[in-house]
Amino acid sequence: MLDPIITMNASGIIQSASDSVEQLFGWTPSELYGMNVKVLIPEPRRSALDRYLDRYRRADLSKSLERTQRFDAIRKNGTSLQIDLTMSRAELPQSTAPFFIGIVRDVSQQIDIADETVEHRSRLQQLVTEQTRALATAHLRLQLSDRMTSIGTLAAGLGHDMNNVLLPVRARLNAIEHTGIGPKAMEHIVALRRSIAYLQHLSDGLHSLAIDSYGPATQNDIGISTSLATWWSQIGALLRNAVPKRLTIVSHLPDTLPEVAMPPHWLTQAMLNIIVNAGEAITKSRVKPRITIAAVLSEDGTTVRLSVTDNGRGMSRDVQRRAFDLFFTTKSRGLGTGLGLPLAQKVLQRAGGTIELTSKPGVGTSIVLVLPVSKQKHTKAVPQNVDLRESVISVTDHRFIALLSQLLVAAGFSVKRSRGNRP
Repeated sequence: MLDPIITMNASGIIQSASDSVEQLFGWTPSELYGMNVKVLIPEPRRSALDRYLDRYRRADLSKSLERTQRFDAIRKNGTSLQIDLTMSRAELPQSTAPFFIGIVRDVSQQIDIADETVEHRSRLQQLVTEQTRALATAHLRLQLSDRMTSIGTLAAGLGHDMNNVLLPVRARLNAIEHTGIGPKAMEHIVALRRSIAYLQHLSDGLHSLAIDSYGPATQNDIGISTSLATWWSQIGALLRNAVPKRLTIVSHLPDTLPEVAMPPHWLTQAMLNIIVNAGEAITKSRVKPRITIAAVLSEDGTTVRLSVTDNGRGMSRDVQRRAFDLFFTTKSRGLGTGLGLPLAQKVLQRAGGTIELTSKPGVGTSIVLVLPVSKQKHTKAVPQNVDLRESVISVTDHRFIALLSQLLVAAGFSVKRSRGNRP
């Protein structure tokens, strides 16, 4: 018989075994003779065997016995295997005690194959899930890239149109100012100039926003440094308008700080993401929501630490741990992409800097940009005193040129008008 057959008396003592038992269990038939069948059964079934046999002796449980059962067995060398066991009860002539016959089949290999199949199916399902997630992430990145491109195009167009409007307005004010208007009118001119300066800051900010700081660095970006005080004077208006009006932004950016080795539009992109996040983190229940922007020079003088600190709700440890993961956000989808801090980190890394985050729930969050100090020395061109008041400039008759002519005349130049072909 290929499948081992074992017979035992009512007490579980083995009476005989087929030769194939040795290949499966490692015991020869002669070794098993007279041993209790428990030698082939590990715990906990071994301890319960006597109770089972007692039940079989006292009642006719042949239907229960003849059902194939699967359980663990043990070889002579102590290793385990899984078997299917079919037990039958026989009545011997001139004997009141029953006799049991067991047919054993090794199913370990089948179970291993089944387990491998299940594991393989699970692994395939996991791969499909991961690939689906990666595809969804790539699709979201593509959508975001298209959206950012559209925003950049819109910002560039708005900045350009605002400059086209502001230039003639500023020129007209200059012309009016040189006509000898009275003090009362001059007050209005000063107020208008302040409004124009504010709009110019917004225009400069839109222009900076339109420049792609996430793509490959261009030749124009290499070696460019930024004065934080000058940068804030130009871009501060844009960043202030990126947060709710009831929120106060306080800045401490001394003009004595050295320039940092980062193009201004890179810094704008990083700070815009951080300040917008900070503004959204400050709950409406705050009486005085506040963001503080400050910069200090490190002790060794190699970096400037630019911090953005809010008094918002803060972050839990789990949120802090995942804050720089792409597409992780605590806001509802549609209200946030989860790209603010990761993109800011990417900009800092490109500039050779780092970004640090500290937060305490209920107190607020502080994000520090560690910016390398520029190693290049900058010199300002010194204008020479040249008297051009007696120069004669020939211009064509055009409405913009006419405005320029008025400004030149007001400045003391002699302007000769020419009605020839326009340049």
